[in-house]
Amino acid sequence: MDSNAQDHVVAFIDIGTNSIRLLLVRVEPNGATTTLSVQKETVRLGEAEFINGYLQAAAMQRAAAVCEQFAEMARSNNANEIVAVATSATREAKNKREFLSMLKDQTGLSVRVISGIEEARLIYLGISHGYDLGGQTVLMIDIGGGSTELIVGDQKEYDHLDSVKLGAIRLATMFFGIDETGPISRETYDRIKEYVKNSTVRSLQKIDELDYDMVLG
Repeated sequence: MDSNAQDHVVAFIDIGTNSIRLLLVRVEPNGATTTLSVQKETVRLGEAEFINGYLQAAAMQRAAAVCEQFAEMARSNNANEIVAVATSATREAKNKREFLSMLKDQTGLSVRVISGIEEARLIYLGISHGYDLGGQTVLMIDIGGGSTELIVGDQKEYDHLDSVKLGAIRLATMFFGIDETGPISRETYDRIKEYVKNSTVRSLQKIDELDYDMVLG
């Protein structure tokens, strides 16, 4: 081992459809990591986006403010590197370039927009490194604000990765008015179930061909 090797601090910022997360870690010369901080702020970046395909100005401002706060936190902890990625709401937005430019100007962050499959791969890596799957093959389901990732794999490798356009913010935008409250009608509930079924049928057909021992959500 290099006697001059030093540990370094890395910040990870995940800009999701519903919330923005910060993970701040110290990486030791031997590769071991220590978590310094985990933060999450709900900003509803994708609010009303799935009606016309545009991120709303107020939502972008909320997201930029939180990203600025998280970037300052990372820098105050002497982060050597800040890795920022954006997922469903940003990758589908017709005005994503405007949003990314705003983030660059306001926070100094160069944000990478990742695909749904890459998002699923990163989720798999997080689960397989963070959980003892006990030698089992697992169906992993991550429900976000704009998309849901479906993964089948074990501790060592994955057999299936997919991302479907389902999420809490997306469905709320599609099936409910902004100010709508109260119980869901049976008719609306049935429409939602039909939409979910149609959106997942191809992926579930592939998953049905694979053997798995448990489901992790």
